[in-house]
Amino acid sequence: MDPVNRARAVLAAAMMSLAAAAPAPLLAAGYERPAPVVFVLGGTAIAAVAVTSAAHRLLRGLGPVAVPAGLPVALVALAALAAWSPGPVEEPLPAVVDAVLHSGARILTTAPHPPATVDLLAFPVLAVWLAGAIATVLSRDGRPLPALLPGTVLLCGAGALNPEAIEPGYRSAALLAVAAAGSLAWAPRAAPDTARAGFTLRVPAPAAGRARRGSLPRVAAAGAAVACAVTLPGAGAAVAAPRVLDGWPVRAEDPRRQNEAPGKPREVRNPLAYLSVWAAHPDVPLMTVSGPRTDLRWVALAEFTGPVWLPDSTYRPAGPVLPPAEVEPPRTRRTTVRVSVGDLPGDWVPVPGAATRVAGIAIGHDAVSGTLLSLDGPLTGRSYTAAGTVPDWRGWKGSKAAASGAGHGRYLRLPPGAPARLVDIARAAAGDGTAHRRASRIAEYLRDSYTFEPGALGGHGYAELTDLLVPPGRKGGGATSEQFASAFAVLARAAGLPSRVVVGFGAGSGGGERVIRTGDAVAWGEVYFEGLGWVPYDPNPRKRSASSPDPRPAERTGGEGTHRDDGADEAAGVGARRAGPPADGRGFTLLIVPPLLLLLLFLLVVPLLRLRGPRGTRRGGAPERILAAWTELLVAMRLAGLTVPASATPAEVSARLAERLPGTDPARLRRLAALVNAAGFGGPVTQDDAAFTSEGVDALATGLRRSCPLPRRLSWWWNPRAPFWSASSGPCLNKRNAVPES
Repeated sequence: MDPVNRARAVLAAAMMSLAAAAPAPLLAAGYERPAPVVFVLGGTAIAAVAVTSAAHRLLRGLGPVAVPAGLPVALVALAALAAWSPGPVEEPLPAVVDAVLHSGARILTTAPHPPATVDLLAFPVLAVWLAGAIATVLSRDGRPLPALLPGTVLLCGAGALNPEAIEPGYRSAALLAVAAAGSLAWAPRAAPDTARAGFTLRVPAPAAGRARRGSLPRVAAAGAAVACAVTLPGAGAAVAAPRVLDGWPVRAEDPRRQNEAPGKPREVRNPLAYLSVWAAHPDVPLMTVSGPRTDLRWVALAEFTGPVWLPDSTYRPAGPVLPPAEVEPPRTRRTTVRVSVGDLPGDWVPVPGAATRVAGIAIGHDAVSGTLLSLDGPLTGRSYTAAGTVPDWRGWKGSKAAASGAGHGRYLRLPPGAPARLVDIARAAAGDGTAHRRASRIAEYLRDSYTFEPGALGGHGYAELTDLLVPPGRKGGGATSEQFASAFAVLARAAGLPSRVVVGFGAGSGGGERVIRTGDAVAWGEVYFEGLGWVPYDPNPRKRSASSPDPRPAERTGGEGTHRDDGADEAAGVGARRAGPPADGRGFTLLIVPPLLLLLLFLLVVPLLRLRGPRGTRRGGAPERILAAWTELLVAMRLAGLTVPASATPAEVSARLAERLPGTDPARLRRLAALVNAAGFGGPVTQDDAAFTSEGVDALATGLRRSCPLPRRLSWWWNPRAPFWSASSGPCLNKRNAVPES
């Protein structure tokens, strides 16, 4: 095999490895730690291509047999993987057998984002191995386009398995696009088998100089054009598309959920019932927290029966990494805390914001409310690490946000028996205006009209709210966070706003390791806005009753569940002090997509115009081909900074070229000038003369480019002025030299 084809074979093998490994980022997105999985699958793809290439060389004429020939090596790799990360079976060899038999089923039935054990990696490893092996055999048999099919099919399967992994999916698609461009541009050229046709054809080998000047540059230019055409849109999509699709209202269904058995309902006590008791005894420690100061969400309650609010009672087992929320607020910050639970009742797990990862305990997850439940019973005495995204609503005015009722009927439902007084108070308190303005007025009405009274009796149903609430403008009595959060949610529903109640804790007291006490517990209301998710509102009064000298929870914690602004158009959102105006991801898309498209057009159009100009006119008679080649040479001289006056004759141009390229044969330059004169003034020229001119122009253009400084060489094919020079320039002919030189 000659060096050129050998280099092509190596590059084609590299592209097949990349094509087989392209689905790795998307496949790895379904595991707890994606990075090691990407490394394992990438190494599998490289090993598959190397082993199959060796087997293909040994099994000449039996190419397809090379695919299963390498499977024993894949099984050895699985044995090593079993020793590194075992699954339910500890022994390596039995673990490999168990993984091969059950890996596919366990991937579909396990909790999302499991650890990368051999029983959950065997199926992806074998799939990547087969994709690399099949692609290698097809590529080595001279079928580069079908060789891309295994990696494409595997990428489609990975997309079906992890439909919500937007960014890893586009990274995988971009890698496959790069592999496709490279494999099509550098596929080895197989010589035609003429012996089977009954005759032998001798093809003379091209001269080394001509191959270097003609074949390789054209192949490189074609490869660069294909790479730009395929990879740049893929790279642009990988950057821009995830931000566009993050706001897309339609989400694909995770196939794992189709095989999940319904979670077992849990009989749990209403967490709101704790607040009145805890408000009367605010100094009892509940847990210690280390990490950034932030509030903790405990339980969301969406079902109102009339007497009580109830949390969702169905939780599905979840892995350490939790799926993202359906709608994420515009501005969030990621926070990780370490929680050591003391005498906290119940099984619910306090987390910062919307939880993204919980390690240290087995949890159940309610995807609708975001509430987490310990699957091992009460949390008392347990420790865990929780990470989440904490929303930031400071400065948010909500002027264009609309409260969503479509698909959220349960959050508007009020059971029968609501006193007419509650409906009248809701209408008077909310008033008119936007949804956010009405919700803010309801929260402001509760804060300004009542007092916080830690000794108030518990209860938060219709009866307690009827006794507590007075029409706006009057001064009501005292209650605790239990009643005010319930009052806000009920009044919001009566005003047509989808709402719910959330119970949580303030940041606590202390420095690096803070203590959260019963007085830090707080409840607030939330309203659902289209495209934003749940926006918190704090209805807890500023004023405390005279018989309550202890600080209220808001003053004790100053945390997310208690702070609000004092402006006329306050957001009243929980955690408003850390918020900011919502940033729309589409703005970033609008900023980055047009420049990428313009760059793509520039990189593609300018070389194409160069190729369609003088090179495209070389397919004519000998005079036309000679003049077109001469025009190309004049453009190359201008690109190299070698200018000649418009009155210069071909002989004078040749003299300038001899000065710039001193190693050029003077006889060839004189003949080139003579042929240009002959073609321009009707002299006799042949196709051989045209071929000589084209070959000479190619060599001179290459020499000019190599003689340029690095910036000119890099911009040679992308100088936007070159197409205009090609269109406007003609052969520099002068009547003083009208007679061709002999």
